[in-house]
Amino acid sequence: MTLPVTEILCEWASRTTFEDIPLRTVQCAKEQVISIIAAIYAGSRADFLQPLYRAVREWGDREEATLVGAGFKSSMRSAGMVNAVAAQALEWEDYLKSQHSGASTVPAALAVAEGVGASGRDFLTALIIGNEVSGRTGHAYIHSRLFTNSCPNHQIDAAIVAGKLLGLDKEQLRDAVGISCFPPLTQCFAGWLSSTKGMITGAPVLAGITAASLAAHGMHGFRSIIEHPDGFSNAVFERYDLEEMVKGLGSDWRTDTHSPKLYPCCGWLDALVDSALDLLEEHALTWREIERVEVRCPTVTLLLRRPVDELLELIGHIADKEWLSPVPLFFDATYPLAVAIMDRELTASQFTRDRMRDPDLPGFLRRFYYVADPLLDLKEMEEGVNAGEVTLVLKDGRKVAKFTEAMKGVTSSIFGQHAQRRAQAGHGTGGKGKRRDGTQLRPSVAKAKGIPGWEVKENGERGHSFDLRSPKPRGSRDGR
Repeated sequence: MTLPVTEILCEWASRTTFEDIPLRTVQCAKEQVISIIAAIYAGSRADFLQPLYRAVREWGDREEATLVGAGFKSSMRSAGMVNAVAAQALEWEDYLKSQHSGASTVPAALAVAEGVGASGRDFLTALIIGNEVSGRTGHAYIHSRLFTNSCPNHQIDAAIVAGKLLGLDKEQLRDAVGISCFPPLTQCFAGWLSSTKGMITGAPVLAGITAASLAAHGMHGFRSIIEHPDGFSNAVFERYDLEEMVKGLGSDWRTDTHSPKLYPCCGWLDALVDSALDLLEEHALTWREIERVEVRCPTVTLLLRRPVDELLELIGHIADKEWLSPVPLFFDATYPLAVAIMDRELTASQFTRDRMRDPDLPGFLRRFYYVADPLLDLKEMEEGVNAGEVTLVLKDGRKVAKFTEAMKGVTSSIFGQHAQRRAQAGHGTGGKGKRRDGTQLRPSVAKAKGIPGWEVKENGERGHSFDLRSPKPRGSRDGR
């Protein structure tokens, strides 16, 4: 008998309350909100996304929910879609152990919660439920051609997040998932070359919020859509694990593995960027002193490496063609690492067309050499942690090396453990671990990573705000 995954997920989602969720998980979700709003705000400033904002403003939808960073409101569906696109735009969105969840679950929850006037408790509950669903479906599909950030599983989690906030019961949630998942929204990687890459989460969020609204008004979907032999999973994925989708619901909280990304690039590169920037700072080096950059990394990271001549051709195309976006460079093994070393930082500024045209860049790109370490692949598969080593061979004959055990955003790193320690200490509780009543979500001018954000306040004026700040900038370009 086929495992009734759709029913199990929707039944669990319908009965789960804020009181069922551990305090550490709530804290991780709060930090996820700040991290994703930061990513949305940064994405809203990207030149290649401005047509999206102009179009949505022209649509003139009912003003229900905020488009972060845009200065206006639109319908829940449009706001959720746009914010999800922006969260993906600069590859700055966070992820759980096996899935980029936040760019779907946070925009969906923000839009619907604001649209219906939900409390902060209800907002966080729906968000965490979405993370739990996304983390499990993403892991269940991970051995397919489409996995992690390319996995089109967000039609499931977005529908459940929106449906939970709309007050749907178990059967209505099954309807919402059935509507959202038909037809399946898969993808082609050619689209990653353009500004449409953000539709990886934007389109499913639009589908999920729409589906939940239709289900609320009585429309029915196929209620076993996920697991049916002719359903969603079989239509999109060549391999998947139905048991993984429901294993540990309510006890193994995937939200606890939330990892904010510190750099706008593929997460497989973050540990290498950490190592390189630490070496520059610890040894007071500039890129002009470097003769050779030796990289030890997981085999999977080498999938991102292009031959230098091919990379230079790609950079030239992106720099000269307005309809191409810098997205492919976020997923190159060498470009982000090279510009991070040259500029002593890695932000959106390193992916502008002017930056790509730097005459010193081609020569420096030829100084990188890679070796794969299968043990690091094993570490990533078993622990969900990206690690790597950078060795800088200097022109004066010296060598300096740095191995990063865990990229600084993940909970197993020193940086990431800060959030875990706060959660384990009961941060955000009201005496003997009891939650305060009256949690509210409200827009604010709080800053996250140096930009406007949101804050969750509990128990009215006596509540606390939460903030997750990035490390201080490491400095400006040196030797340029």
